[in-house]
Amino acid sequence: MTDKVHLRAPVKIYDDGWVDVELVVTDSSLVIGKRNISLREIEDLEDVEIEGVNCIQIKKESKIVLQLPKNLHHQVFKYIAFNLKADKFAVFFLSSATVGGVVSSDAQWEKGYFSVTDEGFWFLSARNQKRIPIENLGSVKTDLRNVGGKQRKVLVLSHVEKSNVVTSLVLCPESTLEMLEGYLQRLFEKHKPAIKLSEDEMQILTLIYSGLDFASIENIAGMSTDELRNNKYII
Repeated sequence: MTDKVHLRAPVKIYDDGWVDVELVVTDSSLVIGKRNISLREIEDLEDVEIEGVNCIQIKKESKIVLQLPKNLHHQVFKYIAFNLKADKFAVFFLSSATVGGVVSSDAQWEKGYFSVTDEGFWFLSARNQKRIPIENLGSVKTDLRNVGGKQRKVLVLSHVEKSNVVTSLVLCPESTLEMLEGYLQRLFEKHKPAIKLSEDEMQILTLIYSGLDFASIENIAGMSTDELRNNKYII
């Protein structure tokens, strides 16, 4: 049975310079020039900038960089994000619930998927396709939070984003929640660098990933602003 073609468009692929090719998007694959790539073999996906141009970078063994027409970039990125090789769980999520310890006024619970690849995790919904690299993950834990006027057990993820500590929440059945917590903890340990931290550094990192702002951390740790910002483990 022939795959349904969703999109056919001229694009550029980066190979020591830009090369014009045709992109064909089907139910199960991307055809880039003469290369046929199964969506289920795509290991990860990122928005990247090459020579000042916003591009899509696909990881399948090696990395493939595509420059699409601006009006098609988001459409193709979203389609790949929902269909690449990943473990995907139906959840409710609150992406960027706090940023730098401050509650985000525009953050809203969304129904969608929490998707995990070898190198990152995704919040996926109709309007949101957000990737967090595993190396930016600071902590994973479960906690009770007020959701819709009720205390609900949620997964709390702290991660670094543009030099800010961001906290996101995931809500799903408790059995799935516990499985996700264990799964992410294993991934976190796998990617965590083998660095010996001092007691002060451990204290600072713990305070950061608890969602506190720098002013609060300075008071608790007894450090000046310069001492805190010069710490080699602070982004």
